[in-house]
Amino acid sequence: MESILVIPTVIEGVMIYMTNPRETLPSLDDMLQTLLLFEEGEHEFTGEVDVQELRHLFFPVTRTCIYLDHGSNGPLPRPVVRTMHEYVDDVSAFGGIHQPRWMEYERGAHRRLASLLHARPDQLAFTANTGDSLMMVAEGLHWQEGDVVISAEGEFPSNVYPWLNLQAQGVEVQTIPLREHRIVPEDIFERITERTKLVSLSLVAFTTGYRSDIARIARYCQERGIVCGIDAMQALGVLDVNVQELGVSYLAAASHKWLLAPRIVGILYVSDSLLPQLHTARRGWFSVEVPMDFFNHQQELKAGAARFEYSTTNLTPIVGFDTALGIFESIDGGMAAIEQRALGLTDYAITGLKRLGYPVI
Repeated sequence: MESILVIPTVIEGVMIYMTNPRETLPSLDDMLQTLLLFEEGEHEFTGEVDVQELRHLFFPVTRTCIYLDHGSNGPLPRPVVRTMHEYVDDVSAFGGIHQPRWMEYERGAHRRLASLLHARPDQLAFTANTGDSLMMVAEGLHWQEGDVVISAEGEFPSNVYPWLNLQAQGVEVQTIPLREHRIVPEDIFERITERTKLVSLSLVAFTTGYRSDIARIARYCQERGIVCGIDAMQALGVLDVNVQELGVSYLAAASHKWLLAPRIVGILYVSDSLLPQLHTARRGWFSVEVPMDFFNHQQELKAGAARFEYSTTNLTPIVGFDTALGIFESIDGGMAAIEQRALGLTDYAITGLKRLGYPVI
C-alpha cells in the first residue's frame, strides 16, 4: 500500500507489481478508438494510426515533454482547446447572439459530470473552486457552540480554512495525526463523540497519493447521524469515483487537474440527505426558480443543488469542461479502464524505482 507523487495506488489494500505493464493494462489505442472516430473529420491521418500519433493528436503536451504534474494543473487536450477557441471567436464576432447554443455546454457539463460521479445532475452545482464548495457546506450548516469538526493531518488548505472559520462560532476543529502517511479509520472512530457534527477528509491525499477508505468512514458516520464529506480534487479524472458507493454527504473538487479542463470550475455534490440541512447562505438572483423575473424577490429557491449557483456562471471554462468530460465519456472502458491503467503504470514505476534504490513513501 505505497504510492508515489500524487497518483493513487491502493487497490483494496493489494499492490500488484508488473514486469511489463503492456501485458496487463488496458491498451491506450483501444481506449482512444471512439475518440478517434470523432476526430477523423478534423484531422487527416496518414495510413495506419499508431498509439504515438494518437497521443500527440489528443494530448499535445506529449509532443513537448513527459508531463507528470496533473496533481497541480492538467494539460488541455486538443478538443478542449479547439472548442474554447470556437467559443471565444464566436463571442468576439457575434456577442451574445448565439448564447443559447453555448448554454447547452453548461447543461451538458452537469449531465456528464453526474454520470462520471454516478450521481444526478440536480445533486450538482458549479462553484468558484474547491474551497468555495467546502465553504458553502461550512456556511450552510447550522452550528452550535461545542460542535466538533474532525479532519486529518496533511489536508490541503482548501479543506482546512472553511472549518477553522467556524471557530468564531465556538466550533472545535480536531486534526487526526497520520500513521505512516496514512489515515487510519480507527483513529477517526476513536475521536468521534456525541459532539461530532462533521468529518471532512480527502479521498486522495495531495501529499502522498494515498487513497483513504472513505466508504468505511462515511458508513460509520452515517450510522451516527454525522455529516461526512470529501475533497476529491486529486481523485476525479484518475479514479472511478462513485458517490453512491462511497456514501458521502458532499464532494468538493474542481476542473483543472486530472479532469484536463480549464481553470477553473468548482464542483459541489450534495446528497439528498444533506440538502435539507443546508441553509443557502449566498442566495442570489440565480438561486431562485425564475431568475429572469427580476423584480420578484420573494421566490422559492430552485430545487436541488442548483440553488448554490447563485449568480451568472463562468461560461468560458465551463464550455471547455463539458468538452473535457465528453472525452472521458468517450474513452472505451470508461473510468474503470483509466483507473486500471493509471494504477498499473504507477505500480510499474514504483517497482523500478525500488530496484534503483529510491525510497517510496
